[in-house]
Amino acid sequence: MEELKHSTGKWLGAYALILGIGYAAAALAEATRNPEIIPGGLLSIAVLLVISATYLMGVKGLIGGRREGLSFLMGGLLLSGAVGGLYLMMAGADWLMYLLGETEDFAVTYETSLVTILLILAMPLMPILRKMTRKMAW
Repeated sequence: MEELKHSTGKWLGAYALILGIGYAAAALAEATRNPEIIPGGLLSIAVLLVISATYLMGVKGLIGGRREGLSFLMGGLLLSGAVGGLYLMMAGADWLMYLLGETEDFAVTYETSLVTILLILAMPLMPILRKMTRKMAW
């Protein structure tokens, strides 16, 4: 299997590092925001830490130009899409409740979480990874 171009590997490694640190920061923010953490809060923190670890595990391989790092990057992107999609659905449900008159107000800044922003930041990886893995044998 051929190696990654050195510049591409460094760029993807830096991107994975930024996303990994971002998800770790989101987990930390979730933990400090809720002083009385209920079991559901602990699970969301654990999921964010798993996503962070997935991205961070691929950094060394990507910077070294090895393709093994791509699997961690792809796994992190899939997890980001699933969790970010759930957060988007929760914001959509709150907006729908506002439209139906069930709640008093809907603040987009309050409903937009750090996980949603990180999902948007991770989206440019989709076409890049698709192009890089198109001819790979699975």
